[in-house]
Amino acid sequence: MRAIITWLTKEQGGRLRPPVGVGLPPYATVVRFVDCEEAWPPRIAWSLVVEKEEALSQEYIWLANVRYLVKEAPHESLTPGREFELFEGNRLVARGRLVEDRDAVVGKT
Repeated sequence: MRAIITWLTKEQGGRLRPPVGVGLPPYATVVRFVDCEEAWPPRIAWSLVVEKEEALSQEYIWLANVRYLVKEAPHESLTPGREFELFEGNRLVARGRLVEDRDAVVGKT
């Protein structure tokens, strides 16, 4: 699955700079879907692996391949159009939206 991810800057409470996003080990952190009604932090949290495909209009906006870190995760929840947030501990570091393919991304950043 692909996603458009916007990293929050340090001034926005996010990271000093986005993670490298390529190579090993892959970047993985806790994901929260914005349409989920469960209280945060959840009883069970899942980690999303984010692998940068390309920076779009600036270094803080990526097209990335995303997947859950473990096979037991709810993979069926990764559906196009779903919006999510990435957390490092209690700190929100990025927001994203799942997309079907790169062609769906052009002009929507």
